[in-house]
Amino acid sequence: MDFYKYLYPYHACMKKVIVTPLLLLFLVCAAFAQNSLTDSLEAVVKVMESNNEKGFDFALAKKELGFQYYKENNFPKAFESYLQAEKIFEEINDKPNQADCLHSLGNNSYFLGNYNESIEYYKQALAIREKSGDKKGMASGYNNIANVHNKLGQYSNAIANYEQSLKIKEEIGDEIGIASSLKNIASIYYYQANYLAALETNLKALRISEKLEDSMGISFVYNNIALIYERQEKLNESLDFYLKSLAIKKSLDDERGISNTLHNIAKIYEYQQNFDLAIQTIEESMRISEKIKEIEGISAGLNNLANIYEKQGNYDAALENYYKSLKIDTEIENKRGILLSVNNLSKIHLNLGNYGLAKDYAEKGLLLGNELGSKEELKECHHTLSKVYEAEGKYKDALFHFQSFTAFVDSLNNQELERKTARLEADYEFEKQLAIIEAEQKAQDLEKEKELQAQKFLRNILIFTAFSILVIALIIFRNFYLQKKAKELLQERTLELEKANEVKSKLFSIIGHDLRNPIGSFYMLLGLYTKDRLDEGEFKEVAPGLYKSLGAAMTVLDNLLRWSIGEMKMIKSKAIPNNLSEKVNDILDFFTTLSKQKNISIDSEVASDISVMADSNHLDLILRNLINNALKFSNQDGLITIQAFEKEEEIIISVSDSGIGMSKEEVGKLFRKNLIESKRGTKGEQGTGLGLSLCQLYVEENGGKIWVESEYGNGSTFYFSLPKAVGKLEMVE
Repeated sequence: MDFYKYLYPYHACMKKVIVTPLLLLFLVCAAFAQNSLTDSLEAVVKVMESNNEKGFDFALAKKELGFQYYKENNFPKAFESYLQAEKIFEEINDKPNQADCLHSLGNNSYFLGNYNESIEYYKQALAIREKSGDKKGMASGYNNIANVHNKLGQYSNAIANYEQSLKIKEEIGDEIGIASSLKNIASIYYYQANYLAALETNLKALRISEKLEDSMGISFVYNNIALIYERQEKLNESLDFYLKSLAIKKSLDDERGISNTLHNIAKIYEYQQNFDLAIQTIEESMRISEKIKEIEGISAGLNNLANIYEKQGNYDAALENYYKSLKIDTEIENKRGILLSVNNLSKIHLNLGNYGLAKDYAEKGLLLGNELGSKEELKECHHTLSKVYEAEGKYKDALFHFQSFTAFVDSLNNQELERKTARLEADYEFEKQLAIIEAEQKAQDLEKEKELQAQKFLRNILIFTAFSILVIALIIFRNFYLQKKAKELLQERTLELEKANEVKSKLFSIIGHDLRNPIGSFYMLLGLYTKDRLDEGEFKEVAPGLYKSLGAAMTVLDNLLRWSIGEMKMIKSKAIPNNLSEKVNDILDFFTTLSKQKNISIDSEVASDISVMADSNHLDLILRNLINNALKFSNQDGLITIQAFEKEEEIIISVSDSGIGMSKEEVGKLFRKNLIESKRGTKGEQGTGLGLSLCQLYVEENGGKIWVESEYGNGSTFYFSLPKAVGKLEMVE
């Protein structure tokens, strides 16, 4: 029954059956008669119905009739035929044919725009095929489920199902199927604006399709590569690939593919300002879409026509077509199409000064764009909203959306992407040329055995030449790369030097002000006392203030010394277990006098059993500086709280105050290398800015991190982490 195999593509899934003489007669006659196969099958079905023959053969005829309707894009009739066939196959327990019908019901539901229903039919077919171990059918099921998720913009679900389909195809060695899955996965990367991954995946698919001489697959990849070039605004390259794809689809009489590619070509003509040719191409694409009843193609054509009318200043025609397109996409739940339409409507209403409508459509676009992860459309929506808010005088909102717009622009125009794209193209072309050379060489070897040595010599010359060119190219690239890195390093070092000079200037200012004043005062006081211009009573009167001033100077000197040691990478730490509660209490004794001067309460809530691994001197300095800062920036009658808690293998220590707090800008400047900012306390206490730099240095040296939470006017909380102590503490009597 070779003719039957050709006629009926599902034969591989069938059990061996005997076709009734009546059905076979009609099928054979249809092959040689002028009437269409559809008419013949309809006649067969009518005869069977009149004879009340509604068993296996009737179901088989209905199934084949559904397939013919499907090929003619008569999806409602195809759906009805498959549904009748599926019920009969279920009744007679013919699982393979039932699964085929369920799968086909999913296909027709998809083209009728009933996407959720489509997924359910695919899943029912998949369940049957999984039980029977029909791996080819399973791969097809996962692939089609992914197609629906792709259509609905549910990209994570689409990727998961495409990858499941790909895995099965690899297991059974279905190379055409593997290429198809790779192309589908690449389309998801494209919609997510991950153009590098899209190109890499498309090139993998292209290699397989060329190896198998799969014209349809090659055409599909050419179209996908053209889309990527289009997004990168490489219009000539994009048009070349579209035309290559179109030529193949015309040779295969693929009407749906021809319509889609013409639609894409029209966009290129539009970008090139060739509006007449663009309109002509769109109308040709729409005529084919209407002929084959592809609703989505009609919607896309309307949207493109509207774009052109808008650019020509014909806003009434543009709005009419945008609204028609939006209506169609809403009816068929085409989220990508809806996003495109609302985005375009927001922009045209902005140009017409209809700011309310522009904002409404742009905000709808943001919601849908975030759902779909569509960076291009999100970029445009943010740009529209920035213009709307600017026109309304809401400059804060305008700035927010403009910054969001520029962030998307930077993300999508990454120069690294273009460089890697060029490298991938070069790799592909090199592999292609090398494959051609090797194929020609093998053919010559088979034809002329006597010329074997000459052919080997030629091949070696070609390989050597290619290798030489490659080596030269690598040397040129390496030199360029090294020059670029050297330039970047020079710029980096220059910037570091400038920052270092700023720090040096700051340090000289500290030395000149915070050290010179107290030392100068002490020098003058001793001079007066030595020359008997100051008696002992007067000396004792000013001595406490001088002592306090010199103490501050000693702190500054100590911090300067420790900071300089850290900058010269001379820090040596010895981590030992430290009882944190005892450390805190010892430090608090040091600040008793200072805290009483401002009537500040210091509460330690550190549990007595908490210990950390750290250098003891480093821990003293960290705690002392943080508590000193808290005292310095706390108001009179304030409160300072010290806490600690365990988090996995770390101890988190916090020092909180009820002081003046910091703005976000001030917080952002903390803990930045080569940046030292000084600030006076609530009673004019001097500060150098070195204390926090030292805290960061020593915390990190001991394997921890430091950070801050603060609100202007509501105090600050400094946190730092240290490793939890291991083993027992050594008690010292």
